[in-house]
Amino acid sequence: MDPEAGTLEAFYASPIQHPGLLWLAAGIAIAFCLSKRGLSRSLRRYCVTLAILSFADAWLTSSPVFGLGTLQGWLASGVPLFFVLAGDYRYLFFVLTATAGGEIEPRAKSLLVAAGLTFIVPILSQVALLLLPDSLASARMLFLIYEVGFVVLTLSLMRWHPQIRTIPWTGSVSRFVVLYYSLWASADLLILTTGLDLGYGLRVLPNLLYYGGLIATFAWFAPREPAPQAR
Repeated sequence: MDPEAGTLEAFYASPIQHPGLLWLAAGIAIAFCLSKRGLSRSLRRYCVTLAILSFADAWLTSSPVFGLGTLQGWLASGVPLFFVLAGDYRYLFFVLTATAGGEIEPRAKSLLVAAGLTFIVPILSQVALLLLPDSLASARMLFLIYEVGFVVLTLSLMRWHPQIRTIPWTGSVSRFVVLYYSLWASADLLILTTGLDLGYGLRVLPNLLYYGGLIATFAWFAPREPAPQAR
């Protein structure tokens, strides 16, 4: 940990926040999903899968990794990249497979299209960073470009993709995704332009929304299955 880090930056880098609070957020989310009545089986299974992904993400992207230490070699960059892509794929897969009745119905085409959409923002972010002068190119700037890019991608899908335009709960989830990516972007812009420690405190909120809130949002906005009729 950087000895010159501010209080909030130190908290942000601590195991209390990552993985501690992120595990807590994922745990609360899956408890909510499992207790929510009227959810389809396919959506409930999807929420459980995403909770497992969140637990693994928070564990394996912490530094050092509890029980494993610091990841070495290609794992140091490959593991975080995998979870970034998987985290965005969660939403894109959902948008392409959710039904008006609250089901998740994956098809081969949907899986491939979601994968293709997942790579748009990472690739364009790297290109944009290369175009910036060296004085502006930094990991934090890459984060900001990525976050703004995903907001633009999500808003574009909300505007033009028929799945979101015709199925209300996918639009509600999409607005939630815009919310946490906008909060991340605001926090990173604050850090880049002012260096204020507050930016790291602000970053905690979208972290919690990303690791746990998105899972709970699927369950919150999903249409309920009709209760079985008594005989």
